[in-house]
Amino acid sequence: MKKLLAKLCLFIIPAFIYLGASIYIDAYNVFHVDNIRLTYVTPNQNFIKTKYVLNNKDRFNAFVLGSSRAGNLPLDGLPKMGPEGQKLHWYNMTYAMGCPEENYQTVRTFLDNGVKIEELVILVDEISMWRNAFEGTGDLIFATYQTYEENPLKFYYAYIKQKPLLKLLPAVIENDLAEEGSEVLLKKSLFYEYGVGEANTDMAIGSPTNMFEPERSLEYTEASTSVESVRRLKEFCDENGIELLVITSPVLESTYRQGVDNGYLDFLTDLASVTDYYCFSGLNAYTREAMYYFDASHFRPYVGREMEKVLFGNDNERMNSVSEACSVATVVPFGTIVTADNVDEVIGGLVQELGK
Repeated sequence: MKKLLAKLCLFIIPAFIYLGASIYIDAYNVFHVDNIRLTYVTPNQNFIKTKYVLNNKDRFNAFVLGSSRAGNLPLDGLPKMGPEGQKLHWYNMTYAMGCPEENYQTVRTFLDNGVKIEELVILVDEISMWRNAFEGTGDLIFATYQTYEENPLKFYYAYIKQKPLLKLLPAVIENDLAEEGSEVLLKKSLFYEYGVGEANTDMAIGSPTNMFEPERSLEYTEASTSVESVRRLKEFCDENGIELLVITSPVLESTYRQGVDNGYLDFLTDLASVTDYYCFSGLNAYTREAMYYFDASHFRPYVGREMEKVLFGNDNERMNSVSEACSVATVVPFGTIVTADNVDEVIGGLVQELGK
């Protein structure tokens, strides 16, 4: 019996050590929703942010949705009051490669669990035209909150069975021992106050640089669920009295041209059949210069603030921002409203820009 117990201990003790290390180090932060540790590993923001909002149902009533690019829409430029005078409390639900189908699921989850929503902004882009909620689900960064709802034990087990990243331990400990007023805690507060990181608050323009190589893009096909998901989201918002604003991302020229080759303009045409939207895509002063981007994918918050002036600013701010964005190639003004009635004209203008 003693030998059996000894053998069991030899198995159980290492198992508990392994389990404890997995949960404590927690590279994707799924076990530390209310106390994320900031490391070089991208956390599962879909799960963390959704669960955080559900744990704080009365804190936020307005949300920004979209891929990681949506994180560069600054809080300061969003409206403080809704169309009926209600005070808006914004949270940025940007998560890695977030697509319209996932965004629709997030909004449904919020309302099903008692989160009151007054206003939504959803940013779509050339990633949206091909990615659906099942794309890349094998990567733990992309596992959705709805996956957790379906089977919590299976969800958490997928993270536990990953070998703990021991090299993260110093950063994890530094986060846990951070004192009030430290840089670590200030960065954490950004996440819990508006769902973004420090880089998303940097309003500087980058130094002039060569055009980045294009971001990976896939073909827009009938397999995409994006347009249908936006349609469902629009109908859901209309049914529940939620103000929905759909906008397209300003896409860096190299990435934009590749996206167009893969059907991005067809996607924008189809999008207009289900909702009006503001078009910030195209060739303008920002998309033609890499200094307005962190990389081939992400525009800088400076550009995001200019977008917000077009969307929410007064007449002078809107006019100045549209004018500042104009370049010699521009045919479609920055932030043009696209509808089912004018979409052919707008897309024609975008085609003309590409030939200039």
